[in-house]
Amino acid sequence: MATPAGVAFFDVDETLVSVRTLESFLLYYLKRVPSMVSLQHLGELRQQVLHLSRAEFNRRYFRIWAGQREADVLTAGRDWFAQASEQPGFYRPNVLERLRKHQDAGAHVVLVSGSFGPPLQPIGAALRVESIYCTELEVVDGVYTGEISAAMIDDDKSHAVDAYLAGLGAGLDSWAYGDHPSDLALLERVAHPVVVGSDERMLALATARDWPVMPVETPLAPRA
Repeated sequence: MATPAGVAFFDVDETLVSVRTLESFLLYYLKRVPSMVSLQHLGELRQQVLHLSRAEFNRRYFRIWAGQREADVLTAGRDWFAQASEQPGFYRPNVLERLRKHQDAGAHVVLVSGSFGPPLQPIGAALRVESIYCTELEVVDGVYTGEISAAMIDDDKSHAVDAYLAGLGAGLDSWAYGDHPSDLALLERVAHPVVVGSDERMLALATARDWPVMPVETPLAPRA
């Protein structure tokens, strides 16, 4: 394989796409399997997102998937993407344009996300990215146990950058795009970090560290 002209790492939720894939995909899947989780538990989970760390919220979220067959969830992920990606504003237009420019320049594009494979794999396939680093769930006999086998949050993202760049050798240029403080470990690991969106904490960091900012004009896409 030829050496790429650098590597560009993209967070996904609310950076590359305007939806929160964990939420959007869950709501889609519940239309197929409404007995998967009670509305009361789902409401409690929504309230917890305001108070829990990303890592703890993800742990509780992924427990919902216990008992679901991996093959069924992967199929639903492809169907979800086919529907969701047709909605206006699914992709952040300026971020997608930047991704295409990196590809046109010969750089590898890698998605790095705390979400998991079913909604992310069809996005990666459609955009022809080189690799996806995401949360991986434990599977036993083809069924999700609800436990996380490999997380992708905070420092896990910096380890993903290191692992990918190490496989290509030294000296490659690198970029990263993220919208949330949980992406900070990703941004700090590359030569060219870019803050996406209007999170006040991230904007303050961008100002302090002289990082470029990519504004987003489109609101969050519909959740379901």
